[in-house]
Amino acid sequence: MSFLDELLEGGSTYRVKATEGGAVFQPISDRDDDLDAFQDIVGQIEDNEGDGYEVFLTHPLSTHGRNLIDRIVITID
Repeated sequence: MSFLDELLEGGSTYRVKATEGGAVFQPISDRDDDLDAFQDIVGQIEDNEGDGYEVFLTHPLSTHGRNLIDRIVITID
């Protein structure tokens, strides 16, 4: 199973919503622990870009001031 296939199944630290031609990933909740845990999947998504998908958008969370990402959107090749 490819990284993209596993990613699209969702995980314990994030939720995924399929879109027309892509997907949106967000942390499982707005709690600080969940936002912190989500940063790991953000890094994995960015590191594996080009393996069947491209990162379209990363959305930084403006209320925490620590450059946390609270949404990442990909387009699937």
